[in-house]
Amino acid sequence: MPSNFHATEDDKYAKKPAAPAKVMPPPCTGPALDFDDKYAKAGDKHVPESLKKYQNAFGLFSFQKVPLPFFLFACYFIATPLAFTMVGGEFDVNNIERWGALQLEILGLIMLRMKIQEKGSVSGISGMTILMYTATYFCRIGLSFPTTLDNFEWKDLDWDFTCGPVSLLLVLDILRSVFVTYRKTYQEEMDVLKAWYLIPVCWTVSLLVRPHFAGWSFQFGYCWSSTLYMDVLALMPQVVMLSKAGGKVETPIANFVAATTISRCGDLFHSFAFLGGVRDREPFSYWMAVSIQIIHLLLVADFMYYYIKARASATKLADEIKLCDTGV
Repeated sequence: MPSNFHATEDDKYAKKPAAPAKVMPPPCTGPALDFDDKYAKAGDKHVPESLKKYQNAFGLFSFQKVPLPFFLFACYFIATPLAFTMVGGEFDVNNIERWGALQLEILGLIMLRMKIQEKGSVSGISGMTILMYTATYFCRIGLSFPTTLDNFEWKDLDWDFTCGPVSLLLVLDILRSVFVTYRKTYQEEMDVLKAWYLIPVCWTVSLLVRPHFAGWSFQFGYCWSSTLYMDVLALMPQVVMLSKAGGKVETPIANFVAATTISRCGDLFHSFAFLGGVRDREPFSYWMAVSIQIIHLLLVADFMYYYIKARASATKLADEIKLCDTGV
């Protein structure tokens, strides 16, 4: 046999076809796949266009999208009526109205405070309005303090005494933001209606003319009427400031004014619905107090008209509100 028939071991394996080299793909350096987002987008394709707005609305209930202040307010909103019923209180229409008005007031202040924290600015906010509400809330809590501790029951505490301190703490924090923390952004030149003139006027006018009901001392009646006058005029510096800004206002500020106004509508409703006995016994003082409440609402009626009109035409809740073409 030919001598070249016997091949070496190396030659034997060399004659076999080499296996193709396995090519490994380069490592993926792109962003990790978001499977939730992928399937959410896939699901959107199957949602009719007419129903997408409802799908987006349900998305607002995601806890990840709820800001902490709103979450805390929701807890407070639930806890206060529970605590009231636990101490023996009855949530009738009267208590629901009083409690609801204060909740609106607190919600308006929370929205205003969130605007300040998110923007790091107090532009567009009237420091004079905040100063007047500070004085108003402080006096309101003092007026609601129990006059006697005989036969004291927790359920008899006035809502201004139990919920009022929350409003006072919020407005004090906003006051600090306006005059201390973000003082440089405060538009003082546009805040022309000064609280240090309005507050003394309220207390002076109350000496001359005021409602006074049977069973009230002179001191209580005088302080109650002065507080009512301050509450009536408290929003006016903010409304005047909005008019000087050309009617354009950031949504949280407009919402604060609107929530406070609706809260005061509740006070007027309370006077009509639950103080009929006082109206029959002391008609002069009753109608005088009601007239002052009506004047309060008339002072901000123009703002509310343009606010509702602007809110109805806004495409998003966060859209800037233009109250009118030339001012409020």
